[in-house]
Amino acid sequence: MSPGPTFDRVYPALKEQLMSGRFAPGDHLEPAAIGEELNSSITPVRDALHRLVGERLVEAPRNDGFRVPAPTEAELRDLYRWSRELLEQALRRRPSGSGADTLSPGEADVMPSSTAPAAADLFRYIARRSGNAELEAAVENVSDRLAAMRTVERRLFADHAEELAGLRALLAGPDTGPLRRAIAAYHRRRQRCVPELLVAARRLHGASETTAK
Repeated sequence: MSPGPTFDRVYPALKEQLMSGRFAPGDHLEPAAIGEELNSSITPVRDALHRLVGERLVEAPRNDGFRVPAPTEAELRDLYRWSRELLEQALRRRPSGSGADTLSPGEADVMPSSTAPAAADLFRYIARRSGNAELEAAVENVSDRLAAMRTVERRLFADHAEELAGLRALLAGPDTGPLRRAIAAYHRRRQRCVPELLVAARRLHGASETTAK
């Protein structure tokens, strides 16, 4: 192992693995195995896992080790509902009829093909325009927690790219009403499909394990 692995290297690497769907819901996270993979001692890995527990990307039930959250149908619906409510609050802070948003050159680029970063970037932009740093942080956290499921959404919803492109087009309008309704519909669709999303997530990881064998 390298002599100086640091928390600043281990934490983002492990967080990226969680958000990309590398681990299946309910998987146990062994600090020693993660440390070996990330070329780190156990202490920085444990520190990173504890921080991720605080961000609710990892669970430590009864302090009996670490695991990837495995949400129930009700919990996943609540998470989508919370995302919708936060975005509605952000949009309320931008008065209707105040003129269209102007996207920066980077934000005006074509959306990436992967649903997870595209949705997260779009929703983060909406939150940032609210001018409320706490609201922006809350939207970013819920996006992090939904990131792995958004990779499943991409497989389940054939029109995911068009759906996000439609939201982005509405963002440039002078009235927030159409965008608020579209965001509500976006989240209601996912709430209705929670059972299918959870099944698809299990199948995705099952197929990955079979391929690995």
